[in-house]
Amino acid sequence: KQWYQRRVRGLKKESMAKLLEDTCSLVFKSLLPGIKQLHRNDRSIKLTEELSELQREVIRLQKEIISLKEEIQQAQTSSISTTVERELKSYATVLSQNCSAAIGPKRLQAAMKRASTPVTEEGDRSKNLMIFGLSEAAVEDQAGTLRQVKKLFTEIGEEPTAVTCKRVGERKDSSNRPIKVSLESREALLALLKKAKQLRTTEHYMQVYLSPDRTLAEREECRRLYKTLKELRKDNPKRKYWIREGVIKCD
Repeated sequence: KQWYQRRVRGLKKESMAKLLEDTCSLVFKSLLPGIKQLHRNDRSIKLTEELSELQREVIRLQKEIISLKEEIQQAQTSSISTTVERELKSYATVLSQNCSAAIGPKRLQAAMKRASTPVTEEGDRSKNLMIFGLSEAAVEDQAGTLRQVKKLFTEIGEEPTAVTCKRVGERKDSSNRPIKVSLESREALLALLKKAKQLRTTEHYMQVYLSPDRTLAEREECRRLYKTLKELRKDNPKRKYWIREGVIKCD
């Protein structure tokens, strides 16, 4: 201390100022890294606080969006339920007003009876044969019809077992009613249909035709098919047309 006091006393003002300046410079340089670090730490803290605030804001907005979506979904569900309920009520009203007369008790019972009728009662069409053009006697019972059918089968070399055999439709003097024959098996039916074309070469059965037992829709379709076949043969007499498996084919 005494040395420093003697040294300071001997210095001039200019040297004293220079010494103080150098000392302050050294002190500042030694403190500068610490100051910079403090500055960086302070800035980091501020940035962290700002980021946290932004995150909280984002979370708040997300919650609002979720809430709005739930409200929209609830509104849509409520609207749909109201519409469906209104339409169902309208439909029920229409049914009650218009169907009570259309479906009376008797018709309803008949429909339920048809729906509950077993297939065996209605018959299996896959085993039924229809015979068209076979002459009908003035007085003919089922036994007489069966004898004619068996004679027809013998003509083409077949002797299948007929479970039932009867004429169908209303009797008319101008035409012969078709005959429906229920056979024991599908194979027997196919064998008869395969030989049906042989009837065209016989003397007594040239105008007799055999076919499967078709539904009304199938008969209509078959009628249109044969009409088209006839037109094709007329328009193209040099070509040969025939029907196979429900499709018109040509050579």
